[in-house]
Amino acid sequence: MFDEDLILKWLDEGTIDHVQAEKMREDLAEYNRERRSKKQIIAFSTIGAILIGIGAILFVASNWEKIGDTVKVLLLVGSTVGIHYAGYLLKYEKQKYPRLGSALILLSALLFGASFFLIAQIYNINANNSTLVLIWVLGVFPLIYGYRSAPIAGLCSLLFYLWISLLYLERTDLNKLINIWDLYLISGISIYFIGVLHGLAEKVKHAETAFKFMGLQAVLFALFVHTFELGEYQVEKIVPVIYAISGILFLAVLLPKSLRERLKGFQTDVSISIVALLMAGITLTTIYSPASEKIYMILFNIIFLGLLTLLLYAGYSTENIGIVNTTMFWFVLLIFARYFDFFWELLPRSLFFMLGGLVLLFISVVLERKRRELKVQFSGGEQ
Repeated sequence: MFDEDLILKWLDEGTIDHVQAEKMREDLAEYNRERRSKKQIIAFSTIGAILIGIGAILFVASNWEKIGDTVKVLLLVGSTVGIHYAGYLLKYEKQKYPRLGSALILLSALLFGASFFLIAQIYNINANNSTLVLIWVLGVFPLIYGYRSAPIAGLCSLLFYLWISLLYLERTDLNKLINIWDLYLISGISIYFIGVLHGLAEKVKHAETAFKFMGLQAVLFALFVHTFELGEYQVEKIVPVIYAISGILFLAVLLPKSLRERLKGFQTDVSISIVALLMAGITLTTIYSPASEKIYMILFNIIFLGLLTLLLYAGYSTENIGIVNTTMFWFVLLIFARYFDFFWELLPRSLFFMLGGLVLLFISVVLERKRRELKVQFSGGEQ
């Protein structure tokens, strides 16, 4: 999309005249207004649909004892199917309110899980069982492709993390095999890689961004936790193998030029592949030559800071404001955490918080100013 700078450049070069330039400015302004309007509609529709779902669940819960079991099941199933069908009609049959229809389809996916748990409670099935979450994931997963729904791809990713968390709590043998933070990190790399694969095929490209975003957040979260002193870091031999396989699979996709050119976030993909290979080396070294807790903490801080630097470069290179925003958020968290680590015991509590507040305010102003500059640059003048 052209922007004001390009219009001025074309005017100076004589490619367009002043009448054409004015028309292009009007079209650009109209495009930006339409784009902002679409974003607002999506936001309000999604929030409204979620609030309706919460209200329906709270209504059933508040009258739980007064309703018979058969009525409860019919009410839960009927509302889920009815909302799903209403979303389908609005998006595909009527085609007048496609965004509202998408929001209702997302709501039906949420109600499917809520209904499943409530029905399990009715018939005294363990509602905390990870199997129920897995069924929820498998039940709504086809909607990603049937309705080309990126939000449901994000929901499935989130539910996947919930599933592995519950499974880890239920299976005590997993504690001996892998720690929870490495499990999150491996899961994040896997979800991100699924997003990479989706980016290679046009028919499923709609889910690429959602999978990549959710995978990236899990990777950053797990690495961020590793930057603290967590005690002795130990892994089993299977862990470096999993990291190595992840890194090799990334390279198999990223190295061939024919595949690489079809990926829009190549720099970010490379960053995640580097993390996978680094973790393979670190975990392998841990098995045969373990180091002290302090060394691991320093090492993970370096890796985390290095990843944020690579992501910032990738966001700027690809003009992806989402990557830039994500990087700035985690960068502030890292600074905040290290500030507590280094100065909590050194400064009086009042001075500690005053200085910390001033530092964070200064950082937030600088980062927000830079973020706005990048956003204007990337979007052609849109705030």
